[in-house]
Amino acid sequence: FADDEIRLLRSIAEQAAVAVEQARLLVARQHERQMQRQLRLARDVQMRMLPRHAPKLPGLDVSTRYVPSLELGGDFYDVFPVGDSLGMVIGDVVGKGVAAALLMSAVRATLRAHVQDVYDIDDVITRVNQATCRDTLDNEFATLWYGTVDVATHRLTYTSAGHEPPMILRVPDHRPPTSADLDELALGGMVVGIDPSQRYHRGMCDLQAGDVFLAYTDGVTDLRNFDQKRFGKQRLVKAVLSSVADNPHAPAAEIIEHLMWTLRQFAGLAPQADDMTLVVLRV
Repeated sequence: FADDEIRLLRSIAEQAAVAVEQARLLVARQHERQMQRQLRLARDVQMRMLPRHAPKLPGLDVSTRYVPSLELGGDFYDVFPVGDSLGMVIGDVVGKGVAAALLMSAVRATLRAHVQDVYDIDDVITRVNQATCRDTLDNEFATLWYGTVDVATHRLTYTSAGHEPPMILRVPDHRPPTSADLDELALGGMVVGIDPSQRYHRGMCDLQAGDVFLAYTDGVTDLRNFDQKRFGKQRLVKAVLSSVADNPHAPAAEIIEHLMWTLRQFAGLAPQADDMTLVVLRV
């Protein structure tokens, strides 16, 4: 071939390469749009699994907040009436994204299948653990905390499956609360999905008027700012104490807003690495 012919062929080849690459990019863009649409649909389904409104029970004020880090999250919570009691659940599935969301749905469905028929909450978590062990791989597990509050007596009965211990703040009448007024609810057992023979201990606590109950997932305490400092449990405790010190009679929704404001103030615009879930009960 002459030099002119070689230059012509090279020019045609380069234009063809650009056209092929553009076609590939268009196909990839269309595929990405389809995936994003499927993720949005899956997110809508997942959000519908969470309670839209907390049940209205006399003497109990409940507020919740769920902030996923991705389109699909692994955290979940639930509040629902169980006979004459209020049932509260909070959990965290290992990992993030689609796999975590599917496992979260399975754990929640198993739990909901047993709470109305099984009275002892430790038996409920035992059955959830056995079902999770049967249906998952060795590296798939979830932390879980489940409790019920009797509407008449305000007695809280609970068990934990490796979850972050919730806090109960006893608010004094004559002074601002301190960390000495905080108790943690840590009785239970290991995470669900590992050992099918695991047994769970049951704890009890009598709530009093003015008490604040706080359950959370580790995405709250693991939140980091731009300096890579963790928010940590101590800051969470201070935030709870300050929310009640400013307004001793603050409702649950106001406490949640104060906690979220404190978290946003700490992290700023730093990217969120994990889902965050908060459940607050005010007696």
